Amino acid sequence: MATAEDPTTPARPRRAFTDGKTGELSSRIARRAAEAHAGRPIDRLLAEDLPGNDLTTLLLHCLRQRALRRSFADVLEHAERAPMTHASAADARRIHAFDAAAFAAAADFEAVDLAPVEPLGAAACAGVEPNNVLATVRFAEVAADPTTGLALHAARRRRETERGDPLRLCASQRVLRMQPTRHPGFSPHFRLFALVTAVRSPSRGEDDACERRALLEQLLVWADLVRALPGAGFRAAGLRVALSDTALVRACLGARGVDADAMAQRAKAHEPGSTEAALREASVDLPRAAADLVGAARSLGLGPELVARAERWVAEVAEPLARARPEVEVVHDLARLQGLGYYAGPFIQLVVRRDDGLELPLGDGGAVPWLGALLSNRRERMIATGLGTELLVKLFDRPTPRAGEARPTPRAGEARPDTRQEEQTP
Repeated sequence: MATAEDPTTPARPRRAFTDGKTGELSSRIARRAAEAHAGRPIDRLLAEDLPGNDLTTLLLHCLRQRALRRSFADVLEHAERAPMTHASAADARRIHAFDAAAFAAAADFEAVDLAPVEPLGAAACAGVEPNNVLATVRFAEVAADPTTGLALHAARRRRETERGDPLRLCASQRVLRMQPTRHPGFSPHFRLFALVTAVRSPSRGEDDACERRALLEQLLVWADLVRALPGAGFRAAGLRVALSDTALVRACLGARGVDADAMAQRAKAHEPGSTEAALREASVDLPRAAADLVGAARSLGLGPELVARAERWVAEVAEPLARARPEVEVVHDLARLQGLGYYAGPFIQLVVRRDDGLELPLGDGGAVPWLGALLSNRRERMIATGLGTELLVKLFDRPTPRAGEARPTPRAGEARPDTRQEEQTP
């Protein structure tokens, strides 16, 4: 680094690294593999035949050699063309202010500071395409969703004790997603705030009821957070919760001769409007914001069992939420595609309204079967919901005052000039 006294001082010489055992081990592994798998295509050899430790050693050596050949100029050139290495455009202090409000609203949830990486395959087990996750050489992957890390944390906690007390966990985490997007302004890494409830159902007949109770608890937290945001300097003015259920949505789509799974694959979080486009192209017209779920279910010709399911939704989630937080708008979406192939049972969307009337879908969540699969016990139920911290901070923050000035209170109808969406919602 150049000094103030002599700005032309060159950078310190690069440290010389000795090869040590790495080169010798990788050469030995390569020779052994070539002899044992002669003629085997290299992609199959690396993906299927080599033991994990041997593969890791080879890749570490190869990347180490490439790293040692790179100059500062190479590193800078790479950084300029790789958005995943760029710093966030959000003010770190404002992200901290949001997190403080979120952790306060989730006071009954244990706060967890998650690791930045997870075991290789964690995202794939959760239904995420591996190409959309950044894998590491050491059989790990960079976190793409805090709920995966919270699920692993909950599973480890469950194994440590025989008690089945509900676990309520929350976390704020910067995540990285590698899928390409054509939407201007989306960034590969961004921060999410997530809630997870792990609860052991006493019987099969109580599975759905346990999930609905856990979901209601989390919805109350999100309502309290949105209500508290103006006091933290954010322009949040209201919350709409869209309740859905995978069984009801699949039944509605099936009654119209539509392949629900094929439709769900076309709805992508990083492509705003993809759900509406898929429904429009399939000529599907279903209630997206029904106030009366039971009436809608009956009018659509759903069977008695599904109508009863709708009645339980209303009695155990919609009505208690409306009574406890009357300022929250509660609607029912019978054509929600985003997350249809990801969740199993109840799933929701959180739409936050700004003080100028702009509404943005900033969060979602629902029931996932991961905890039961991790512990080989279907009675272990899990509800996970999350909200896009970074997007809210960028689009709902009030203008920063000068030193000594109070943060101004916006007038009705006053909008910020930049309303670009910068990253995917969860």
